[in-house]
Amino acid sequence: MRHAQGFVLLKENRYDPARILAALQRDWGIVPDAGDALSVSETTLMFNVNGLLCSVALMPAPVPGGEAERVALNAAFHYCRWDAVGAARRHQAHLLVVVMPLGGDAASPVAVMSLYSKLVCACLHDDNALGIYTSGTVFAPAFYRDACDGLRHGELPVMAWVFIGVYHLLDADGSSAYTIGLEQFGKMELEILASRHDVSELHAFLCGICAYLIANDVTLHDGETIGFSEDEKLAITRSPRVAGVAAETLKIAY
Repeated sequence: MRHAQGFVLLKENRYDPARILAALQRDWGIVPDAGDALSVSETTLMFNVNGLLCSVALMPAPVPGGEAERVALNAAFHYCRWDAVGAARRHQAHLLVVVMPLGGDAASPVAVMSLYSKLVCACLHDDNALGIYTSGTVFAPAFYRDACDGLRHGELPVMAWVFIGVYHLLDADGSSAYTIGLEQFGKMELEILASRHDVSELHAFLCGICAYLIANDVTLHDGETIGFSEDEKLAITRSPRVAGVAAETLKIAY
């Protein structure tokens, strides 16, 4: 994984780097590496933690091209039912939050994403934050922080790392679902099409699959099967996407 990146949507063009650093230390016990340069300015905060570069940059304008508003529809029409579109439309500036390995150092995607999520949570503690645009959608600050709370106990915040969209087309039989975010971990995105299961079951099933793939660094392939029991063998096929953003996805016959 090269880097993790997201955008904290802001009401006003301001940020408080000291508050971010204090929240990181207070909530997560994270301080910049000793001996490394800590760069703080009116627009940029940069520091290193365990061989990873952390950067928070204040951008004095909305996310370009109306992108935040478009992806906010994912939250509006799916399980994260809050006014994501309204938050995206109101934002006047944003923080570009990036965590990446330094130089040629290797770091696991889970390590990079874990530090990234903790840094995002520190940014979201400011009441100037409207939401976080990451993993293909816009999350409410409280939802994202709650989802990441399990990191304190070694639990992976799959709900914050992978967006799972569920839908039912009026002219189609069954319910369908898709993921956005697995590519951050070097995995292909997943889809389930025209399933007999309802949308809540699809969401729970895909959440379990994503957690398994990320925690165990498992890669699925076309032609394989997957299941949660010895008797469950669900076929996996690779083909162009029906929903989501990836060019191709792995379809699970569930």
